[in-house]
Amino acid sequence: MIKILTTTGILCLMAVLFLPLYANFTGGDAFSIIDTSWYKPLLYTGFGLVCIPPILSTIFSLRTVTSGEPAVGLIRHIQQTGTYINEQPQLLIEVMVTRHGQEPYPASFKAIIPQTAMPQFQPGSVIPLLVSAKHPSQVGLDRNGQVSQYDMQSLLNEQMIRQGVDPKTIEIARHGEQLYAKVLDVVHLGNTHNGKLSLQFTLSLTRSNGETRTIHTQKDIFESNLSQLQQGHIIRVMYSEQCPDDVALMLSTGEQDLQRAFGGMDATTKRG
Repeated sequence: MIKILTTTGILCLMAVLFLPLYANFTGGDAFSIIDTSWYKPLLYTGFGLVCIPPILSTIFSLRTVTSGEPAVGLIRHIQQTGTYINEQPQLLIEVMVTRHGQEPYPASFKAIIPQTAMPQFQPGSVIPLLVSAKHPSQVGLDRNGQVSQYDMQSLLNEQMIRQGVDPKTIEIARHGEQLYAKVLDVVHLGNTHNGKLSLQFTLSLTRSNGETRTIHTQKDIFESNLSQLQQGHIIRVMYSEQCPDDVALMLSTGEQDLQRAFGGMDATTKRG
């Protein structure tokens, strides 16, 4: 629409410029064209159609979703729009959106990003979002901390369950007691269909009351976590008396793990 209005404005200005020249070239009076009742309105209309739409476009592009449902976005692609506010660039950010109870889906939005924060907004980065309740395709960057750490963890847990993590393990992680465990033995059982390693662990737990307990548990983990789970290592786990023969492993989550959880590794592929 903006291109159509701008093109119409350019045509109006061309008519304003060339009609007096044409009248003069054909022996007529150029001033008679300029003095007509339609000349000045056509001139003003041309200037208005050329100048106003880009200004309105910039104003409306600065509008963003400021409240809504918490979500997580995996950045797929970024592009500068050419607009600057207070010397800070506006970016067009394409993301894979993850919401509660929904499959991830693509969306895009524009945002003014400070130069100092640019490293945080690169393909593969995970950012907090707000999704419009009426129009889920409209998303905005959460600048005021409305998306809590609990929301982020809840969304991560949901995606982990979708990818095959036992819901019982998630409940242990939510409500269990944090303990330290020593890895006594690790047995590689094979690879899973989603690219994880299936491992059988023997762990020695020490509870806060001094009680020691040995458990055997099978876990599917990302290969990037394997270095944290070698025999003899001390790791953090969550333990619950309701599930005495199992634990939830408290491992450091890497960038690639977040990418897999919130949209898949292929979601960050750059365009050629």
